[in-house]
Amino acid sequence: MANDCDPVPNRLRELLVRWNNGGRQPQNGIGWNRSTWQATLPEHRDLFAQLPDRVDREYVAKRGSRAVEGEDAAVQAFVTAMVWGYGRVGYGAFRTARVLRENHDAPRILREVALKTRRDGGAEAFERLKQHRLRYLGVSFATKYLFFCSDAETSPALVLDRRVQRWLWQHAGCHFSLNWNVEDYRRYLRLVTKWARELDLSPDEVEYLMFADDGSQQTASEKVFEESDEFAVLDALDEAVAAFAALPGDIEPNDLEDFERGVRQLRRIVLARGFPRREPPE
Repeated sequence: MANDCDPVPNRLRELLVRWNNGGRQPQNGIGWNRSTWQATLPEHRDLFAQLPDRVDREYVAKRGSRAVEGEDAAVQAFVTAMVWGYGRVGYGAFRTARVLRENHDAPRILREVALKTRRDGGAEAFERLKQHRLRYLGVSFATKYLFFCSDAETSPALVLDRRVQRWLWQHAGCHFSLNWNVEDYRRYLRLVTKWARELDLSPDEVEYLMFADDGSQQTASEKVFEESDEFAVLDALDEAVAAFAALPGDIEPNDLEDFERGVRQLRRIVLARGFPRREPPE
């Protein structure tokens, strides 16, 4: 899709002013359900016992920096990043366990891409992970892991999830696929790095401002636009999965997989319809 994504969006400048005025406070720690994670991944009980009740970016980054030390360290960094990424979402522990249990070479691949991230940068690590895909691990959460393994000051990996994708589409007119498109990810990293230079920020600070944008102080028309597009439908589908996983009683893995399969079909319908005025996000 051809569009001019170069100018720094006005919304980003507004967010920076607000962040500066507020003393550049970091993102709050993310709460999580310790008992659910311990029950779902009992082999990591020692790790969960060490995690604080609210996990913040700084804590996860310390774990991520050690992912290159060995396969066990890489798996621990991955699990910690997933705890941060899913927070209190009910199915997060199940999905994380599924990635590790359905991919026997996950420890090796997780360490390899951590090394690649530190040595060659985020785009190269993303490409390596695409070549050695881990079943059930999508771009949104793969880039969270890469982000915490990377060197944010040199050639970072940055989180590219639906929240960031939506922000870029709404405020910069830029579309970046969440479908393992290596060139899109390179383009995303280049763009954010360029904006960071213009704003005298680090790339990860720009990503944080986009990720943390709660939509406050937008005009009414902007809010209507946000709530009426296909992203709102996709978010509702994700919420449906979370609600199903959180139903009282025991949910069998096969039941959750069947439910997710149906949601994926609905998501494909939404993406195929799109909107006449815009290219549908992937």
